[in-house]
Amino acid sequence: MKIFKNIPLLLISSLLFGSSLFFTSCSDDDDDTDEYKGDDAFALSLAYQGTDGNFTYYTVKFEDVMSGSLSAFGKGIDQLGYYTYNQIGDKIYCIGGMGTNNIIGLENDADGNLYETGGISSFDNSLRDVVETEDGNLLGVEISAASDVVVLHIIDPNSLSVSSTVSSAVSNLSSVSGPSFSGMVQSGQYVYISYYISDPVTYATNYTDVAQVAVFSYPDLEFVKIIEDVRTGPIGGFGTNSGLIKDELGNVYALSHSNPANGFSQFTKEAAILRINSGETEFDQEYFFSFDEVAEGKTTAHLLYLGDGKVLAEMNMADRDEQSVWSDSPLKPAVLDLNAKTINYISDVPEHSGIGRKLASAALHDGNYVYMCIPEDVSIYVYRIDLQDYTSVKGAEVEANFVAGFFKL
Repeated sequence: MKIFKNIPLLLISSLLFGSSLFFTSCSDDDDDTDEYKGDDAFALSLAYQGTDGNFTYYTVKFEDVMSGSLSAFGKGIDQLGYYTYNQIGDKIYCIGGMGTNNIIGLENDADGNLYETGGISSFDNSLRDVVETEDGNLLGVEISAASDVVVLHIIDPNSLSVSSTVSSAVSNLSSVSGPSFSGMVQSGQYVYISYYISDPVTYATNYTDVAQVAVFSYPDLEFVKIIEDVRTGPIGGFGTNSGLIKDELGNVYALSHSNPANGFSQFTKEAAILRINSGETEFDQEYFFSFDEVAEGKTTAHLLYLGDGKVLAEMNMADRDEQSVWSDSPLKPAVLDLNAKTINYISDVPEHSGIGRKLASAALHDGNYVYMCIPEDVSIYVYRIDLQDYTSVKGAEVEANFVAGFFKL
């Protein structure tokens, strides 16, 4: 067992700093004639830190991300605060923010300009994640250390109005302290939510001997049970929301890493990926993707499902007992095969720091390529990863503190 001293949570801004660049905020009144308006645009949500220390996010469309430089100066939709972005279909959904607990949509108008929709439904706490359901709705979840309930919402993807809300007692998930959310998927007649236990004051993770996933019914959203597996530790980690992913068959994969670099003060079990077979409410005891066996003990807190059992992962290249706490580094992209249980690292991408957030938002999967923004020294560059030969090409420089989202509209 490896145990680390308890440490307070770093400021959100320092955890998310993908670059040492510093910008003043942009203005909506500046000329935006250079913003691309085509229907095949890349869209990046760029974060800038103002002189007051707060971050403003600008979502901007670009025609080309592989040459020149990318900036939000004078362009884009601006949003103040700590936002999380999810693209579902042809719309980007924004949750979080500062001072509000709404869900906001970004989409193109008839002229190819981005505009905001929604913002009507307000929640008691910020939604921790929004995912697409198999019947075409959105599913949002509220979990807060300050609340004694877990709240699930079914949301209309067009109007962003709430059609159903169900609350369940936090005590169903934990009798120790409030659960820290780490992932959610809906598959068949169930919703699966992964979590870990973190002290709300010290952020110490003193319970790392079991993997736990909460199961709710769908579409009724009623609590069903907790499923556990003692072969590995808790599922997911701080801020990444990739504790759970789902394949085309409805199988759910659960990632356990207990990385000090992603919010854990100790680790006591092997890092691995578990599986819940489609329609089941127990872990498959015949499936175990061991990082000790496949990746020589290197682990990941970041997953992006690509299809056909393949997953893009940002592998932490430091052993767990050598990781710097809360660092989300040093990372290198790789493709995992969940069926063959193999790993292929991507060439020509330097080891880098992450930004402690959802890879499915910060990386764009587009056909045979994945686009990612990689911090290098005091700059950030787009890298295009070829999923067929596991190579990469360096692209445009990004003028921002960090990139919160990478999309195509």
